Amino acid sequence: MAARFPLQTLLDHARHRMAAAERLLLMIKRKEDAARLKGEELERYRREYLARLTGDCKGGIDIQMLRDFHAFLGKLDLAIEHQNREVEQIRARWQEAQKNWLVLRPKVKSYEVLERRHLKAESNRLDRREQRQSDELASRKAAVTRLAEPNR
Repeated sequence: MAARFPLQTLLDHARHRMAAAERLLLMIKRKEDAARLKGEELERYRREYLARLTGDCKGGIDIQMLRDFHAFLGKLDLAIEHQNREVEQIRARWQEAQKNWLVLRPKVKSYEVLERRHLKAESNRLDRREQRQSDELASRKAAVTRLAEPNR
């Protein structure tokens, strides 16, 4: 029977931590994508609203309606600015999470190298044992054959 890899617990723990870090990276990336899309929608809505204002102004517009348009554009600008800050904050979180993942990855790789070495050494040990048993069996058969021949 092959001996258990002595660092298996550490390898399992490192793999678990790396998988958790990968899940966190994916979750943050989805949030970043959603926040970026929301920002793009706000930008698109602002352009459409500005085009509508430009079109309405050509035919003449009430001063109160113009003020309302500008007030709403100001609110849209604030929302866009807020959304851009949110995207940057999420991007910073992603970079931190990626740094953590990059620290964990070499640890897992190191444990995996040690595990492969262990498995190879175990395989070699088992191969040598099987060869030794095969040689011993062949030796016994030869001894039995030699003992049986003089009696013939």
